Amino acid sequence: MTQRMLNAGSVLWVVLWPCTAWPRILEIRPSAPAIDVDQAVNLVVFVEGQVDIKRKGWTNYVPVVFGTRLRQGDLVHLEAPSRAKVVCSDLTLHDISAGTFGIPCVTAQPLLHGADGSLINATRSWPSDGSFPIVLSPRRTKLLSPHPLLRWTAVAGADGYSVVVRGPDFYWGSQVRSATEVAYPEGAPKLEAGVDYKLIVQTGGRSSADEPGLGLGFAVLGSKERKAVQEGQHKIQSLGLTDESTQFLIAHLYATHGLKAEAIQRLEALSQTFKADAVTQFLGALYIDLGLTRQAEMHYLNSLELSKSEKDEEGEMRVHLALASIYGEALGNQKLAIEHLDATLALAKKIGDDQTVSEAEEKLAEFKKESIQ
Repeated sequence: MTQRMLNAGSVLWVVLWPCTAWPRILEIRPSAPAIDVDQAVNLVVFVEGQVDIKRKGWTNYVPVVFGTRLRQGDLVHLEAPSRAKVVCSDLTLHDISAGTFGIPCVTAQPLLHGADGSLINATRSWPSDGSFPIVLSPRRTKLLSPHPLLRWTAVAGADGYSVVVRGPDFYWGSQVRSATEVAYPEGAPKLEAGVDYKLIVQTGGRSSADEPGLGLGFAVLGSKERKAVQEGQHKIQSLGLTDESTQFLIAHLYATHGLKAEAIQRLEALSQTFKADAVTQFLGALYIDLGLTRQAEMHYLNSLELSKSEKDEEGEMRVHLALASIYGEALGNQKLAIEHLDATLALAKKIGDDQTVSEAEEKLAEFKKESIQ
Protein backbone atom coordinates (compact mmCIF):
# COMPACT_ATOMS: atom_id res chain seq x y z
CA MET A 1 0.00 0.00 0.00
CA THR A 2 1.08 3.58 -0.56
CA GLN A 3 0.91 5.97 2.36
CA ARG A 4 -0.37 9.42 1.41
CA MET A 5 0.77 12.19 3.73
CA LEU A 6 0.70 15.93 3.64
CA ASN A 7 3.23 15.43 3.03
CA ALA A 8 22.79 44.48 9.63
CA GLY A 9 25.68 48.68 11.30
CA SER A 10 25.56 48.98 15.05
CA VAL A 11 25.55 46.84 18.16
CA LEU A 12 22.16 45.20 18.91
CA TRP A 13 20.53 45.23 22.37
CA VAL A 14 17.50 43.23 23.57
CA VAL A 15 15.59 44.94 26.38
CA LEU A 16 12.79 44.07 28.80
CA TRP A 17 11.57 47.36 30.27
CA PRO A 18 9.17 48.68 32.92
CA CYS A 19 6.08 50.62 32.14
CA THR A 20 3.42 52.28 34.29
CA ALA A 21 0.71 50.70 32.12
CA TRP A 22 2.56 47.39 31.83
CA PRO A 23 -0.45 45.03 31.63
CA ARG A 24 -1.42 46.59 28.28
CA ILE A 25 1.65 45.08 26.61
CA LEU A 26 -0.04 41.69 26.48
CA GLU A 27 -3.51 43.13 25.88
CA ILE A 28 -5.11 41.49 28.91
CA ARG A 29 -8.46 40.07 27.88
CA PRO A 30 -11.50 38.80 29.77
CA SER A 31 -11.95 35.09 30.34
CA ALA A 32 -12.61 33.17 27.15
CA PRO A 33 -16.16 31.94 26.52
CA ALA A 34 -17.03 28.27 26.56
CA ILE A 35 -15.46 26.35 23.69
CA ASP A 36 -17.93 25.58 20.92
CA VAL A 37 -17.96 22.61 18.57
CA ASP A 38 -15.98 24.35 15.82
CA GLN A 39 -13.18 25.27 18.23
CA ALA A 40 -12.32 21.66 19.09
CA VAL A 41 -9.28 20.59 17.06
CA ASN A 42 -9.53 16.99 15.76
CA LEU A 43 -6.72 16.12 13.35
CA VAL A 44 -6.04 13.41 10.78
CA VAL A 45 -2.46 12.27 11.40
CA PHE A 46 -2.20 9.33 8.99
CA VAL A 47 -3.83 8.56 5.62
CA GLU A 48 -3.41 5.42 3.55
CA GLY A 49 -5.39 4.87 0.37
CA GLN A 50 -8.42 6.89 -0.71
CA VAL A 51 -10.02 8.89 2.10
CA ASP A 52 -12.47 11.74 1.42
CA ILE A 53 -14.49 14.23 3.44
CA LYS A 54 -17.73 16.17 2.95
CA ARG A 55 -18.31 19.05 5.34
CA LYS A 56 -21.73 19.97 6.65
CA GLY A 57 -23.37 22.14 3.98
CA TRP A 58 -21.10 20.95 1.17
CA THR A 59 -22.26 19.24 -2.01
CA ASN A 60 -19.18 17.17 -2.80
CA TYR A 61 -16.41 15.14 -1.18
CA VAL A 62 -12.72 16.20 -1.33
CA PRO A 63 -9.56 14.25 -0.42
CA VAL A 64 -8.39 14.00 3.18
CA VAL A 65 -4.68 14.66 3.72
CA PHE A 66 -2.31 14.78 6.68
CA GLY A 67 -3.48 17.49 9.07
CA THR A 68 -7.07 17.71 7.80
CA ARG A 69 -9.19 19.06 10.64
CA LEU A 70 -12.43 17.22 11.39
CA ARG A 71 -15.55 18.91 12.78
CA GLN A 72 -18.88 17.70 14.07
CA GLY A 73 -21.23 17.19 11.10
CA ASP A 74 -18.48 16.02 8.71
CA LEU A 75 -18.81 12.78 6.78
CA VAL A 76 -15.64 10.78 6.13
CA HIS A 77 -15.58 8.10 3.42
CA LEU A 78 -12.88 5.44 3.05
CA GLU A 79 -12.66 3.11 0.10
CA ALA A 80 -11.53 -0.41 1.05
CA PRO A 81 -8.79 -1.17 2.02
CA SER A 82 -8.01 2.45 2.96
CA ARG A 83 -7.46 3.53 6.55
CA ALA A 84 -6.71 6.64 8.57
CA LYS A 85 -5.75 7.71 12.09
CA VAL A 86 -7.46 10.58 13.88
CA VAL A 87 -6.33 12.30 17.07
CA CYS A 88 -9.33 13.94 18.72
CA SER A 89 -9.25 17.14 20.74
CA ASP A 90 -9.19 15.10 23.97
CA LEU A 91 -5.92 13.51 22.72
CA THR A 92 -7.41 10.07 22.10
CA LEU A 93 -6.29 8.14 19.02
CA HIS A 94 -8.82 6.49 16.70
CA ASP A 95 -8.27 4.16 13.74
CA ILE A 96 -10.92 4.26 11.01
CA SER A 97 -11.27 1.93 8.04
CA ALA A 98 -13.55 1.32 5.06
CA GLY A 99 -17.00 2.88 5.11
CA THR A 100 -18.71 6.23 5.61
CA PHE A 101 -18.65 7.72 9.10
CA GLY A 102 -19.22 10.79 11.18
CA ILE A 103 -16.13 11.84 13.10
CA PRO A 104 -15.12 9.53 15.98
CA CYS A 105 -14.66 12.40 18.45
CA VAL A 106 -16.66 13.80 21.35
CA THR A 107 -16.49 17.50 22.20
CA ALA A 108 -16.36 17.32 26.00
CA GLN A 109 -13.23 18.77 27.64
CA PRO A 110 -11.11 19.35 24.53
CA LEU A 111 -7.38 19.61 25.25
CA LEU A 112 -6.74 20.96 21.75
CA HIS A 113 -8.85 23.90 20.64
CA GLY A 114 -8.60 27.12 18.67
CA ALA A 115 -10.41 29.38 16.24
CA ASP A 116 -12.33 27.73 13.41
CA GLY A 117 -9.62 28.74 10.95
CA SER A 118 -11.93 29.45 8.02
CA LEU A 119 -11.49 33.21 8.36
CA ILE A 120 -8.15 35.02 8.17
CA ASN A 121 -8.13 38.50 9.69
CA ALA A 122 -4.97 40.14 8.42
CA THR A 123 -4.44 43.63 9.83
CA ARG A 124 -2.79 46.52 7.98
CA SER A 125 0.92 45.75 7.82
CA TRP A 126 3.51 48.13 9.30
CA PRO A 127 5.96 49.09 6.52
CA SER A 128 8.95 46.74 6.68
CA ASP A 129 11.63 48.34 4.49
CA GLY A 130 14.50 46.80 6.45
CA SER A 131 15.57 50.14 7.97
CA PHE A 132 14.87 49.00 11.54
CA PRO A 133 14.69 45.59 13.25
CA ILE A 134 11.33 43.91 13.83
CA VAL A 135 10.99 41.48 16.72
CA LEU A 136 10.00 38.04 15.46
CA SER A 137 10.07 36.20 18.78
CA PRO A 138 8.97 36.35 21.48
CA ARG A 139 6.02 38.70 20.81
CA ARG A 140 2.32 38.37 21.60
CA THR A 141 3.03 35.05 23.24
CA LYS A 142 3.31 33.09 26.42
CA LEU A 143 6.42 30.97 26.98
CA LEU A 144 7.07 27.55 28.42
CA SER A 145 10.82 28.08 28.57
CA PRO A 146 12.31 30.83 30.79
CA HIS A 147 15.27 30.93 28.37
CA PRO A 148 13.62 31.75 25.03
CA LEU A 149 15.26 32.19 21.67
CA LEU A 150 15.23 35.94 20.88
CA ARG A 151 14.83 36.62 17.14
CA TRP A 152 14.50 39.71 14.94
CA THR A 153 14.75 40.76 11.30
CA ALA A 154 18.06 41.86 9.81
CA VAL A 155 18.85 45.50 9.00
CA ALA A 156 20.88 46.06 5.83
CA GLY A 157 24.44 47.14 6.62
CA ALA A 158 24.18 46.46 10.35
CA ASP A 159 27.20 44.71 11.89
CA GLY A 160 25.66 44.33 15.32
CA TYR A 161 22.61 44.88 17.46
CA SER A 162 21.77 45.99 20.99
CA VAL A 163 19.30 43.55 22.54
CA VAL A 164 17.33 44.35 25.69
CA VAL A 165 14.63 42.61 27.70
CA ARG A 166 12.72 44.83 30.12
CA GLY A 167 9.97 44.36 32.64
CA PRO A 168 8.74 45.89 35.89
CA ASP A 169 11.95 46.57 37.89
CA PHE A 170 13.81 44.36 35.42
CA TYR A 171 16.54 44.93 32.83
CA TRP A 172 18.85 42.67 30.86
CA GLY A 173 20.92 43.72 27.87
CA SER A 174 23.50 42.27 25.54
CA GLN A 175 25.38 43.10 22.36
CA VAL A 176 25.07 40.74 19.42
CA ARG A 177 27.43 40.85 16.46
CA SER A 178 26.03 40.07 12.99
CA ALA A 179 23.55 37.36 14.04
CA THR A 180 19.80 38.03 14.25
CA GLU A 181 19.06 35.70 17.14
CA VAL A 182 20.38 34.87 20.57
CA ALA A 183 19.20 32.56 23.34
CA TYR A 184 18.33 34.25 26.63
CA PRO A 185 21.28 33.01 28.74
CA GLU A 186 21.08 30.57 31.62
CA GLY A 187 23.03 33.01 33.81
CA ALA A 188 20.81 36.02 33.02
CA PRO A 189 18.26 37.37 35.53
CA LYS A 190 15.37 34.96 35.94
CA LEU A 191 12.18 35.64 33.97
CA GLU A 192 9.38 35.21 36.50
CA ALA A 193 6.09 33.50 35.65
CA GLY A 194 3.13 35.79 35.03
CA VAL A 195 5.25 38.94 34.61
CA ASP A 196 4.99 40.95 31.40
CA TYR A 197 8.25 41.56 29.54
CA LYS A 198 9.19 43.12 26.22
CA LEU A 199 12.09 42.52 23.84
CA ILE A 200 13.64 45.59 22.17
CA VAL A 201 16.33 45.46 19.50
CA GLN A 202 18.29 48.54 18.36
CA THR A 203 20.84 49.25 15.64
CA GLY A 204 22.03 52.35 13.76
CA GLY A 205 19.81 54.65 15.80
CA ARG A 206 16.67 52.67 14.91
CA SER A 207 14.72 50.41 17.23
CA SER A 208 12.14 47.64 17.09
CA ALA A 209 10.14 49.92 19.40
CA ASP A 210 9.42 52.02 16.27
CA GLU A 211 6.79 49.41 15.40
CA PRO A 212 3.46 50.72 16.75
CA GLY A 213 0.84 48.71 18.57
CA LEU A 214 0.07 47.09 21.88
CA GLY A 215 0.40 43.47 22.89
CA LEU A 216 3.94 42.97 21.60
CA GLY A 217 5.32 41.56 24.85
CA PHE A 218 5.53 38.10 26.40
CA ALA A 219 5.16 36.25 29.71
CA VAL A 220 6.30 32.90 31.11
CA LEU A 221 3.58 30.38 32.03
CA GLY A 222 2.64 29.86 35.65
CA SER A 223 3.10 26.47 37.33
CA LYS A 224 -0.54 25.34 36.96
CA GLU A 225 -0.74 25.89 33.21
CA ARG A 226 2.83 24.63 32.74
CA LYS A 227 1.75 21.35 34.38
CA ALA A 228 -1.26 21.09 32.04
CA VAL A 229 0.99 21.56 29.00
CA GLN A 230 3.50 19.00 30.23
CA GLU A 231 0.74 16.46 30.88
CA GLY A 232 -0.73 17.04 27.42
CA GLN A 233 2.69 16.70 25.80
CA HIS A 234 3.33 13.43 27.63
CA LYS A 235 -0.06 12.13 26.48
CA ILE A 236 0.74 13.00 22.85
CA GLN A 237 4.16 11.35 23.06
CA SER A 238 2.57 8.19 24.46
CA LEU A 239 0.27 7.76 21.42
CA GLY A 240 3.00 5.93 19.51
CA LEU A 241 2.77 8.10 16.39
CA THR A 242 5.54 9.10 13.98
CA ASP A 243 7.82 11.94 15.08
CA GLU A 244 6.25 14.19 12.41
CA SER A 245 2.73 13.63 13.75
CA THR A 246 3.92 14.00 17.33
CA GLN A 247 5.65 17.35 16.68
CA PHE A 248 2.61 18.62 14.75
CA LEU A 249 0.28 17.75 17.64
CA ILE A 250 2.59 19.29 20.24
CA ALA A 251 2.61 22.51 18.21
CA HIS A 252 -1.21 22.52 18.35
CA LEU A 253 -1.07 21.91 22.10
CA TYR A 254 1.33 24.84 22.52
CA ALA A 255 -0.89 27.13 20.44
CA THR A 256 -3.91 26.11 22.54
CA HIS A 257 -2.08 27.47 25.60
CA GLY A 258 -0.91 30.66 23.87
CA LEU A 259 2.65 29.38 23.39
CA LYS A 260 2.78 30.75 19.87
CA ALA A 261 6.54 31.37 19.73
CA GLU A 262 7.40 27.82 20.74
CA ALA A 263 4.72 26.38 18.45
CA ILE A 264 6.36 28.23 15.56
CA GLN A 265 9.81 26.92 16.55
CA ARG A 266 8.52 23.34 16.45
CA LEU A 267 6.74 23.81 13.15
CA GLU A 268 9.63 25.57 11.43
CA ALA A 269 12.00 22.78 12.47
CA LEU A 270 9.48 20.19 11.27
CA SER A 271 8.96 21.94 7.93
CA GLN A 272 12.63 21.52 7.05
CA THR A 273 12.22 17.79 6.54
CA PHE A 274 8.45 17.18 6.46
CA LYS A 275 6.81 18.92 3.53
CA ALA A 276 3.13 19.12 4.45
CA ASP A 277 0.50 21.70 3.56
CA ALA A 278 -0.98 21.50 7.07
CA VAL A 279 2.36 22.47 8.65
CA THR A 280 2.94 25.55 6.49
CA GLN A 281 -0.70 26.67 6.75
CA PHE A 282 -0.46 26.49 10.53
CA LEU A 283 2.73 28.57 10.42
CA GLY A 284 0.99 31.16 8.26
CA ALA A 285 -1.93 31.40 10.67
CA LEU A 286 0.36 31.78 13.69
CA TYR A 287 2.37 34.56 12.03
CA ILE A 288 -0.88 36.37 11.15
CA ASP A 289 -1.81 36.15 14.82
CA LEU A 290 1.55 37.72 15.74
CA GLY A 291 0.99 40.60 13.29
CA LEU A 292 3.91 39.47 11.07
CA THR A 293 2.26 39.66 7.66
CA ARG A 294 5.32 39.16 5.47
CA GLN A 295 6.33 36.00 7.32
CA ALA A 296 2.74 34.73 7.01
CA GLU A 297 2.73 35.50 3.27
CA MET A 298 5.91 33.45 2.76
CA HIS A 299 4.47 30.40 4.48
CA TYR A 300 1.09 30.63 2.74
CA LEU A 301 2.79 30.84 -0.67
CA ASN A 302 4.74 27.71 0.22
CA SER A 303 1.52 26.10 1.40
CA LEU A 304 -0.17 26.91 -1.90
CA GLU A 305 2.37 24.81 -3.80
CA LEU A 306 2.13 21.96 -1.29
CA SER A 307 -1.68 21.90 -1.36
CA LYS A 308 -1.59 21.58 -5.14
CA SER A 309 0.93 18.75 -5.04
CA GLU A 310 -1.16 16.93 -2.41
CA LYS A 311 -4.36 17.51 -4.42
CA ASP A 312 -5.75 19.10 -1.27
CA GLU A 313 -8.58 21.15 -2.78
CA GLU A 314 -9.91 22.44 0.51
CA GLY A 315 -6.42 23.40 1.67
CA GLU A 316 -5.75 25.20 -1.61
CA MET A 317 -9.05 27.07 -1.28
CA ARG A 318 -8.25 28.17 2.29
CA VAL A 319 -4.75 29.33 1.29
CA HIS A 320 -6.10 31.43 -1.59
CA LEU A 321 -8.60 33.00 0.81
CA ALA A 322 -5.84 33.75 3.34
CA LEU A 323 -3.59 35.30 0.68
CA ALA A 324 -6.50 37.41 -0.58
CA SER A 325 -6.91 38.81 2.93
CA ILE A 326 -3.16 39.42 3.29
CA TYR A 327 -2.85 41.25 -0.03
CA GLY A 328 -6.16 43.11 0.12
CA GLU A 329 -6.34 44.06 3.79
CA ALA A 330 -2.74 44.08 5.03
CA LEU A 331 -0.54 44.92 2.03
CA GLY A 332 -2.94 46.99 -0.07
CA ASN A 333 -2.42 45.00 -3.28
CA GLN A 334 -5.95 44.81 -4.68
CA LYS A 335 -4.86 43.15 -7.93
CA LEU A 336 -3.34 40.13 -6.19
CA ALA A 337 -6.22 40.02 -3.72
CA ILE A 338 -8.71 39.75 -6.58
CA GLU A 339 -6.66 37.02 -8.27
CA HIS A 340 -6.67 34.90 -5.12
CA LEU A 341 -10.40 35.51 -4.53
CA ASP A 342 -11.17 34.37 -8.08
CA ALA A 343 -9.23 31.16 -7.36
CA THR A 344 -11.04 30.76 -4.02
CA LEU A 345 -14.40 31.15 -5.72
CA ALA A 346 -13.63 28.57 -8.42
CA LEU A 347 -12.58 25.95 -5.86
CA ALA A 348 -15.50 26.70 -3.51
CA LYS A 349 -17.96 26.21 -6.36
CA LYS A 350 -16.27 22.94 -7.34
CA ILE A 351 -16.49 21.67 -3.76
CA GLY A 352 -20.02 22.95 -3.29
CA ASP A 353 -19.08 25.13 -0.31
CA ASP A 354 -21.80 27.77 -0.44
CA GLN A 355 -20.57 29.58 2.68
CA THR A 356 -17.13 30.19 1.20
CA VAL A 357 -18.69 31.11 -2.16
CA SER A 358 -20.73 33.79 -0.41
CA GLU A 359 -17.72 35.04 1.58
CA ALA A 360 -15.48 35.20 -1.50
CA GLU A 361 -18.11 36.96 -3.60
CA GLU A 362 -18.62 39.58 -0.89
CA LYS A 363 -14.88 40.23 -0.59
CA LEU A 364 -14.46 40.24 -4.36
CA ALA A 365 -17.12 42.91 -4.80
CA GLU A 366 -15.49 44.98 -2.03
CA PHE A 367 -11.99 44.77 -3.49
CA LYS A 368 -13.15 45.45 -7.08
CA LYS A 369 -15.00 48.54 -5.85
CA GLU A 370 -11.87 49.77 -4.07
CA SER A 371 -9.67 49.08 -7.11
CA ILE A 372 -11.69 51.44 -9.36
CA GLN A 373 -11.94 54.29 -6.84
